[in-house]
Amino acid sequence: MAICKKCGADKRRWPRSCSRCPSRYDRGDAAADAAELAVETGLLGWIGRGFMTVVRLVLRAIN
Repeated sequence: MAICKKCGADKRRWPRSCSRCPSRYDRGDAAADAAELAVETGLLGWIGRGFMTVVRLVLRAIN
């Protein structure tokens, strides 16, 4: 085990970051940014329409 230079806690070997120190860019922030971009570009509507098309095709194939 290695020791973190910022907080002094035990951490995994290099190059992994310390679990106690905050990361530079939080995953939650990345997800929020991606969701905001999808809404602004209307991507969610396209995904919904594509999903419904696939469902209709599957239902036709089953019947």
